[in-house]
Amino acid sequence: MQQRGRTSLFEDLLNLATRLPWWMDLMMAVFAYIGFHLWHVHFLHEINTLNEPVPVVANPAAAIPNAVNTGLARGGIMVGNIATEVFQYAVPGLFVMGSISSAIREQKMKRRRWDGMP
Repeated sequence: MQQRGRTSLFEDLLNLATRLPWWMDLMMAVFAYIGFHLWHVHFLHEINTLNEPVPVVANPAAAIPNAVNTGLARGGIMVGNIATEVFQYAVPGLFVMGSISSAIREQKMKRRRWDGMP
């Protein structure tokens, strides 16, 4: 028996989306877009609060820990901002593709039943 190879997260989500009814896929697409968009707006708000300048001190060596912590905090927020910006369009697109596939499969099944084929 042939074993199935490892699949990516994209393939797994698309497989899940094709097994759901088409109307549920469209609802999931809308909710995913709204959720990722709100999360993206939250990260934009966090970026705006971090855009304050780093205070200048007389001894530059004393400012290093503060600068490193500020840079790490800004880096994590920037990565989250980019990820949510991509996911707010990619995940709903995935569910829309799944709904199209599910609707086509449903139409084929109805046509088979109508024609009396097994």
